[in-house]
Amino acid sequence: MDVAEAKKSTQPHRSRAIQSLLRKQQLIGSTIECIDQFGLSQTTVAKIAQHARVSQGVVIFHFQTKDLLLEQVLRFLSKEYTDNWKSAIAVAGEAPIDKLCLIVMSAFSPKVCNRKNVGVWYAFWGASQSRPTYQEVCGQTDNEFSSTLLCLCTQLCKGVKTSVSAEVAAMAIEGMLDGLWQSCLFEEPKFSPKEANKTVFELMELMFPLQKNTIEDYKHSLKS
Repeated sequence: MDVAEAKKSTQPHRSRAIQSLLRKQQLIGSTIECIDQFGLSQTTVAKIAQHARVSQGVVIFHFQTKDLLLEQVLRFLSKEYTDNWKSAIAVAGEAPIDKLCLIVMSAFSPKVCNRKNVGVWYAFWGASQSRPTYQEVCGQTDNEFSSTLLCLCTQLCKGVKTSVSAEVAAMAIEGMLDGLWQSCLFEEPKFSPKEANKTVFELMELMFPLQKNTIEDYKHSLKS
């Protein structure tokens, strides 16, 4: 078999793989829509299939069970959130204050901070106490984020006098982010990502006064 024939023989396989991936992405999207509309417990394979305009057999073929599909939805949301803040700090320099400010700004990106995604995420979080798999996925996502915040706050507090410890600073920032995310969920019409960012930045100025000028630069960038 020459190179041309080998390429032709692999094309159908690649095409099926791509189609399968696209179908899985479609079903994950439909599941998110159904959880948003009906809640986690009332989301069924039938409703997901109806929203995706496919048969229930297609859903089962790709995910075997509803539980496995829901787990993949949670993993998708977790990866999307983690990739979002990691991408934000990837373009930052070495200064921890830049990384911290960019993490805060990424938290209110419309890609992750919208009523639907936040609502679905909290639905999984609420069910995690009785679902070890959910607890594991949510815990891993939260732990990685918390550890990164603590690491950056530790660097900012090292060798300088601050009003709070690195641990308290990290918890305060994460707690405010969580609270503002809830505002996005329950007060969507009044929620402003720019105001949310500004609120967290003002807290950071109180905790890290030596970094005020840099934080102010990020606050001004919100106006552009």
